[in-house]
Amino acid sequence: MRRAPDVPAEVATQVARLYYDRQLSKVEIGGRLGMSRFRVARLLDQALANDLVRIEFRDTPTADRGLARALEERFGLDLCIVAGDGPTDARDRASRLAGSVVSDLFGHGDVVGIAWGSTLAAFVREVPARHDDSIEVVQLAGSSVRLGRERDPGELARVLADRLGAAHRPLHAPVFVDDPAGRRALLAEPDLAATLDAFDRLTVAVVGIGALGADGENRAESSLVRSGVLDAAEVKRLRERGAVGDLVVHAFDAAGRFVAPDLADRSIAIGVDQLRRVPRVVAIAAGAAKAEAIRGALETDIVRVLATDASAAAAILAMEGDR
Repeated sequence: MRRAPDVPAEVATQVARLYYDRQLSKVEIGGRLGMSRFRVARLLDQALANDLVRIEFRDTPTADRGLARALEERFGLDLCIVAGDGPTDARDRASRLAGSVVSDLFGHGDVVGIAWGSTLAAFVREVPARHDDSIEVVQLAGSSVRLGRERDPGELARVLADRLGAAHRPLHAPVFVDDPAGRRALLAEPDLAATLDAFDRLTVAVVGIGALGADGENRAESSLVRSGVLDAAEVKRLRERGAVGDLVVHAFDAAGRFVAPDLADRSIAIGVDQLRRVPRVVAIAAGAAKAEAIRGALETDIVRVLATDASAAAAILAMEGDR
C-alpha cells in the first residue's frame, strides 16, 4: 500500500495546538476542522515526527490561555488567542502573537483576504516569511488618498503577499463613492472583476475591528474615523443608529446587527453576506477601549478566530457578567 503524502506543516501545527495546548479530544478537533479523528491522529503523529511539537509552546508574547478558553466557550469561537499583559502596547502584543499563530492557518491553495487598519499593519509585519505561490492574497476594500501608507489596504495586501510568497490581487478603487450608481459603474469595470470574483473564493479573511462608540477619553477609534474617510456628520449618524464598531466598512451595533446598509451601497469592499460565507474569518483587535466593539463583532457570528489581548478579553467577559 502506498503511503499517503504528508499534509502541509501548517495544518499539522494547528491540530497539535488544539490537542496539546487546548486539550481538545481528537473527535472535537475533527468536528472543528472538518476531518475524521483518524486523520487528526495521523496529523498529530506527523507533528511529532517533524519536530513541530515540543514540551512547551514557544508563544511570544505569553498567551493567556484561561481567558482564551473563556471567550471560545462564550462565543463559540473555533480559536481564540489572547496576548498576556506586558510592558509593550496591547496592539503590538496581540499582533505579534497573531503573527506567530494565525499565519499557521494559511495553507496550500488558500485564498486569503485582508482588510485594513493599523492593527493589521502591525500583524502583517509579524507574519513569518515563506514562499507558497499556491496562496492568493486578496485586498478586501478599496483605498483612499486620506489613508496613510501604513493603513492602506492595497499596501497591506501587497506586503502580506510578499511575506507569504503568494499571488496578489489588488483592488484599484476608492473605498467609497458618492452614490450607489457610481458604485455599480465601478463594479462593472473589467479591471476590478478578478479581485471582486475572488471574494467568493476566499477561504480565510483577516479583518480588524473598528470602534465607533460614543466620544470620550481614551476611546479607541475605527480607521474609518481616524482616516477621515467618513466625515463627522456620517460618523454621528452611525452612532445615532447604535453603531459600536465596524468590520471592514460595515458598521454594527452591540447586538451584532449591521446598521448601515446605505453605507455598504456606496462602498467598494467585500459585502456582509460574502463575509458570512468565508469558512474562517480572523479578527485581530486589542485594548480595553475596544472591548465593546470586539464583543459586538463576536455577536455578528461572522468571526471564527479572534486574536486580542488580556485587557480587552477581561473587559469583554466583565460585560458578560453584568448582563
